[in-house]
Amino acid sequence: MFGISGAGYDTSTSIFSPEGRIFAAEYAKKAVEQGATSIGILAKDGVILLAEKRIQPLQEPDSVEKISKIDDHIAVATSGFMADARQLIQEARVKTQSYWLTFDEPIPAEALAEHICNVKVTRLSLDPRQGGRPYGVAMLIGSVDFDASPRLYMTDPVGTYWGYQAAVIGKGSSQAGEYLQEHYKKTFKTKAAIKLGIDALRSVTDTELNSENVEIAQITVKTKEFYRLSYSEIESILTGEESKST
Repeated sequence: MFGISGAGYDTSTSIFSPEGRIFAAEYAKKAVEQGATSIGILAKDGVILLAEKRIQPLQEPDSVEKISKIDDHIAVATSGFMADARQLIQEARVKTQSYWLTFDEPIPAEALAEHICNVKVTRLSLDPRQGGRPYGVAMLIGSVDFDASPRLYMTDPVGTYWGYQAAVIGKGSSQAGEYLQEHYKKTFKTKAAIKLGIDALRSVTDTELNSENVEIAQITVKTKEFYRLSYSEIESILTGEESKST
């Protein structure tokens, strides 16, 4: 009745194929691989998030948001289905406030990553007739925790998370990941980390980067506050790098 190719086994998230695979989960990962590239990098003095924005003709750039503030000290960058991302971002914001009310301290990045993954696993285990489609989104979570330590976590669509020094999600993640692995240094500060993120993004895109199709945010140890770079600041960084290379 069912073939090894996956026919029949991809109709439910609760059915394993004879090879031990859950095809619906793999499809969700494929959706992430088609998304725009997002990059997270730990720096000595903070954490930076950088994302490519795919702007359609006549589309208002401000209406496309790939990096979202969750609380003053924590933010996320996403890749995949934006509708799924919005739902998980809302879930993250609710959890952040709930954690504060319960423990009277800001939520650590790992606690938020674990909660988001629990939500993903719960969704994955639902019957398809109950809306049990996996979330087709991966998420980078960056924060400066209450102990003044920068943190970076990556969650995948099937509910797994890891801590990283530098991570990439979305299209071109393999190539950009190799670039980061080759050039990343633990001694980098946020300014150098931003430059590294831009260089990694350039290595996987054919589009000329500008202030409208690149989004950059940082959280520093000094302020412990989310800060989104303005169009003029991004343009200054991009222009400065281009002038140095010519």
